[in-house]
Amino acid sequence: MYKRIMHEGKACYGKHVLVHMERCNENILSIEVVKDFMTKLVKDIDMVAFGECHCYRFGDGEEIGLSAVQLIYTSSITLHTNDLHREGYLDVFSCKDFSEEQIKQSIIDVFGPENVQYQVIIRE
Repeated sequence: MYKRIMHEGKACYGKHVLVHMERCNENILSIEVVKDFMTKLVKDIDMVAFGECHCYRFGDGEEIGLSAVQLIYTSSITLHTNDLHREGYLDVFSCKDFSEEQIKQSIIDVFGPENVQYQVIIRE
């Protein structure tokens, strides 16, 4: 079904959750941990991965960090981090519904941030 997410009684195309995590533990610095997190998150929110997670470190000075991309059959999950400040920015978009609270819990379990905030955008 093209528009399968129901929001306030209306069929919508998808949900986009944008997460900001601050002051994470050392796991946020590890390519392997980030790749494992992305793989597990796909399962935690009941999605299906399309291919492998790609994760690389790049940037200069204060902007060095990781970027990770995991395609899913219903869209994508991306994570960008900042090594110096141990921050992370996670985006999950899917035309299949999922739990933003589960995303938050998965982040807490792996990265132990002192603060996690998210916003939800419904795409009509």
